[in-house]
Amino acid sequence: SMEFTWFANEAFANTNEPRGYSNMDSLNLTVSVDRPTFINFANSSRTFFFNTQWFVRYLPEYEGLGTFTTDGPWSLLGTFSIFTGYFQDRLLPALTTVYDVQSQSGAVIGQVTYRFSEVFSATVGFANFWGEPSSARIPIRQAVLGNNGADFENKTNFQGLTPIAERDEVFMLLRYTF
Repeated sequence: SMEFTWFANEAFANTNEPRGYSNMDSLNLTVSVDRPTFINFANSSRTFFFNTQWFVRYLPEYEGLGTFTTDGPWSLLGTFSIFTGYFQDRLLPALTTVYDVQSQSGAVIGQVTYRFSEVFSATVGFANFWGEPSSARIPIRQAVLGNNGADFENKTNFQGLTPIAERDEVFMLLRYTF
């Protein structure tokens, strides 16, 4: 499947503008491909469901990273997921990877769900994120006055998945539905 969107006059942070932002168009393309596939040696009774999604954005009026705080003019983020079921879909493993090309950040998210009955299930999983912030520019007029010295937050620009790069987690979920 494919989807194309155009956003006219979207606001983007601009360090060279006295008001702090500029308006420009954003062209977005999303492509999704699904494929159920039998892999007999791994699961002879059910398919593995493969899914990949690609999100492409183009900013035609982009003036460079020295001006805008967002990556551009092109950005590309991709995901890849795989799901299957065992024991009449009582055991459901899933794995998803995410990668943002411009910021070189990404994630691996995995989980295993066991359905005890139609109404009660338990899920355990993990989420691992990575990515490093890039250097930021100080705007001409700052929205809030601050110390522009050696503070880490003032000197960094977080794009892609880098804002949550230190949010790795392990989780457990018990679910009862009625």
